[in-house]
Amino acid sequence: MPRLCAPHSRHSPMLTPRQAQLAFVPLMVTAMSGIISLVMTLLHHGFAPGLTAIWLYNWAIAFVVALPTAWVIVPSVRALLARLTRETTSMGRQLGDMG
Repeated sequence: MPRLCAPHSRHSPMLTPRQAQLAFVPLMVTAMSGIISLVMTLLHHGFAPGLTAIWLYNWAIAFVVALPTAWVIVPSVRALLARLTRETTSMGRQLGDMG
């Protein structure tokens, strides 16, 4: 029977650095908007009946606002931090490196 996906080595990354960088913002926005909307929903409604439905509705709104905002803000923050960061001579990480 043919394999549906190619096997990968445990040591080879599944994403390229560019793909990981592109995935970073949507994944962070998903996690942060979910957590913040849950906390805000709990603060406003408590553990009321229908909490899950209210939270998911609020999460959808938060995500729709947060994702385009992050796509605009993140490059500006990276540029600002790049200007405020001094160069190092060590072989350490560079600004913007994942990990």
